[in-house]
Amino acid sequence: MTDRAGQIAVPIRWRDPDHDPAPWTLHLTRHFGAPSADPLRRAAVREGLRKGDPEADALVDWMAVEKGKGWRLFDQALTRGIDSVDDPAPALRDFFAQIDRRPDWVRDDLLRLGCQAALSVGPLLRYALGSGTLMVGYCSSAIARVLMMTGALNGRTYKRLEETGKFAVDIFASGTVGRFTPGFASPVRVRVMHAMVRRSLVKDPRWRPDDWGLPVNQADMAATALAFSLGMVGPLIDLGVSLTDAEKEGIVHLWRYIGYIMGVEEALLPDSYAQASGLFSLLVRSQPDADDDSRALSVALLGAGREALAGLPQPWGRWLADLDAASYAGFSRHIIGKTAADTLGLPDSGWRVLPRVLRPAIVAANGIRRLGPVRQGFARLRLGQLEGQIRKAFAERKPPFETGEGSPLTGKSRAL
Repeated sequence: MTDRAGQIAVPIRWRDPDHDPAPWTLHLTRHFGAPSADPLRRAAVREGLRKGDPEADALVDWMAVEKGKGWRLFDQALTRGIDSVDDPAPALRDFFAQIDRRPDWVRDDLLRLGCQAALSVGPLLRYALGSGTLMVGYCSSAIARVLMMTGALNGRTYKRLEETGKFAVDIFASGTVGRFTPGFASPVRVRVMHAMVRRSLVKDPRWRPDDWGLPVNQADMAATALAFSLGMVGPLIDLGVSLTDAEKEGIVHLWRYIGYIMGVEEALLPDSYAQASGLFSLLVRSQPDADDDSRALSVALLGAGREALAGLPQPWGRWLADLDAASYAGFSRHIIGKTAADTLGLPDSGWRVLPRVLRPAIVAANGIRRLGPVRQGFARLRLGQLEGQIRKAFAERKPPFETGEGSPLTGKSRAL
């Protein structure tokens, strides 16, 4: 879709990040300064709302024709290399030509540091990613709508959280995201799942491209990568974790490379913490307001503990689930701010002061954590705990993004 000047028309969902940002976005970007004023960066974001992922989209079109054989050949190329496939189809060959190229800017030392920094904060990572990254994403009706239409609330919220956890743990465990590690394979598989979702939604008559742009577009893909970097850093700052400059650069560098693997255009991949800050503010402040989908997702996230604790004897399981939901809501209110929390309909109670009560202890522990050997030790300990949880969660099943069954359009958006 282009305007009369031949430029890509901006979907209605776009909000002017300088003069008309949604109120909830101001609190969430306060640590990162003003939106990037770089005209090329702004053009990439606006145009990215209507752009997909050409290599992955072509691959999924080919896989749709080849049925199960297409997924098997893709999985073979991913796990054993494209050279193991006899006479690969052009779509398969071109896709792996892109992901097999490790850009010259990739630095293993920064990748390793980014993984260590994230793991070394221990249990706080749960609140940084859950109360921060996920809740921030739900604030945007554009992102929430896609999640709803792919069945985010079909009685499996906790399972989806486990799948997201496996994706992140695979990356952190890899250290340097080596080519034949789960930390490389998981982002690639999620990228293909996103292309499946995009292909299905584009054909869905309910989807309104002039209003919403392309589903799972370049701008939203870039926002997702930044949500796992700066969207995690901001909440950690709020909780009292002061990351070193090197740790911040490592976290940004890690998700820059993951973003590349997942098909984000290099124009939307910041090469420093400073660039990431401006781009994060630009992407967040141009998001639309929350809607009923957003509120339904946030309620489901708070209630995910009920699924996890369903097997406990009652009423203990119910009490623990209520306690988990209340504390989670308190942390979320502290991290995303009153305006966003009220917009999402999060309950307001005395639990909101818990992060402030814990802050002195967190600050003190963080002073020790910042020491290199301590950070490495904390990271190893936390990784072992998380890997144990992931093994237990997936002992009898695989996440959908590993099986090629990750994109059923079974959900119902309340906006449609």
